[in-house]
Amino acid sequence: MKSPSAHIIFLAAYITIALSLWTASQWWEKGLATKENQVIISPNKCYRIESYTPAWLLPTWLHPWGTPDKVEKPQWFVQWIAPGFDRLYDHRTNAFLGESEVYDFGRTGGGGTFWGDRLRPGVYEGMIY
Repeated sequence: MKSPSAHIIFLAAYITIALSLWTASQWWEKGLATKENQVIISPNKCYRIESYTPAWLLPTWLHPWGTPDKVEKPQWFVQWIAPGFDRLYDHRTNAFLGESEVYDFGRTGGGGTFWGDRLRPGVYEGMIY
């Protein structure tokens, strides 16, 4: 039988490794993402949206599913249809302007792209702001 200190060391090592992998996975899901063929350029040719698929090692049902606007609490053990995220660039200078959270294109997509106007500035991709 192992001593209590061995159990504590094992538990601490397990928690440390699990947290390290979780932190790393938050980076590599976007850092190692696969670029999709879909590129949308704004009507005035100033901005573009590129779509990406996250680099997930685990099955999709092990990733929490939530709405991109975070209105609802994330749900666990839900099968994703088409996980992805968008990046916005300045099309003239290729400067990176921002990116969305990972969301399910299959459940929240649709609605097209709205490039904003004087009353509603901003870019909307489907239901994503």
